[in-house]
Amino acid sequence: MNEKHQTLTANLWLTMGWNDSYLRWNDSEWRGITALTVPDSYVWKPDIVLYENVDQHFKGWSKSETYVKLHHSGYVLWEIPTVTLSSCQVNVSSFPFDRQKCPLKFGPWIHSSYEVEMRSMAEKGSLKTFMINAEWHVLSFAAHTHIRSYGEAFDIGTPYSDVTFVLEFQRKSTFYVFNLLLPCLLLTFLMSTMFCLPMETGEKLSFGVSILLAIVVFQLVLNEVLPESEELPWIGRYVILAMIMMSVSLSLSVMVMSVCDCSITVRPMPGWVRTLFLKLLPRIMFMGNLYNGTGQPSKLPTDETGTFQMDLNIVSDPPEPYTTPLDHNDRSEYQAGWKVLAVNLRSIERKHSFFISYMKELDRKEEVRKEWRTLAKVLDRLFFLIYIITSTLCLAAFVAYV
Repeated sequence: MNEKHQTLTANLWLTMGWNDSYLRWNDSEWRGITALTVPDSYVWKPDIVLYENVDQHFKGWSKSETYVKLHHSGYVLWEIPTVTLSSCQVNVSSFPFDRQKCPLKFGPWIHSSYEVEMRSMAEKGSLKTFMINAEWHVLSFAAHTHIRSYGEAFDIGTPYSDVTFVLEFQRKSTFYVFNLLLPCLLLTFLMSTMFCLPMETGEKLSFGVSILLAIVVFQLVLNEVLPESEELPWIGRYVILAMIMMSVSLSLSVMVMSVCDCSITVRPMPGWVRTLFLKLLPRIMFMGNLYNGTGQPSKLPTDETGTFQMDLNIVSDPPEPYTTPLDHNDRSEYQAGWKVLAVNLRSIERKHSFFISYMKELDRKEEVRKEWRTLAKVLDRLFFLIYIITSTLCLAAFVAYV
């Protein structure tokens, strides 16, 4: 069976017999001879042809050089070993668990049913000498007799007789399951592990692209096996659906990586996004409540800055010395020193305030980054679950159909 070209090659033993009144003799007059074997060119033979024949070198069995066996009753037995090449419409919708039916229609090409009437010797063809095929398992070989007219193709209304053998066989799917279907399933579920890789690494996308290329190779192999027809097998649909899911997964991974980039630009997260993806969805996906008030600037103790301000107020005016009174020059130097100290302390106060504001801003940015990274993890988990559920449903539909 060649599915690509939709042809069937069969090694057959054709057995045909008919009565010829001109070939009768009385065996008692011929020393008890009841049968003779002669070349087929010595007797008349029907012009039997195979209607589904696609072998351009085949010219019919009537021109073959074989032998016939003559019985004294006029019965002619014609046995022909032959190899036929016939067309067979292949239905690959259930590949590799498909069943095929190939008809082999035998009948005279010129003689009508008034001249030659075809009848089957049995209800089915014999499979006693059938050789086991490595790819196909024969289920039946039924025989049917028909008398039909072909309208304008031949003489209008003239009936023609034929015997049609229907060969039904089923594909042995073990080879395709282990070499085509199982690797495809493994690649499909292996793609889900892409969502478990760290988002900061570039290997996440390269890993997904590698799996996508592998499934494309399987699609090309499948195209080499199957015929070019409008019928798309379920395994082909599954492979195409897997390619679509993998492409969407790669796109979603790019989106997750862009979410991580938002942590670099430190853009604030919208409130509805924080509520939906950091409060509600994590609980549904058994991740807990990932929202802990992030995005708010951390507050440093205010009593420290207040104490510092209070100390500055204390040293704004120089205190009176507890020692003996100073003269005019010493007092001027003493007050000048306190003024310099006050200026330096005010400078320290400004730098201290700037440092506190700077640290608050750093804390805010870091917490915003954590928010975006947490959002990326939630999206990864969400897409992972969606991918697993979709893949499982597709596999279940495929198994149910098969």
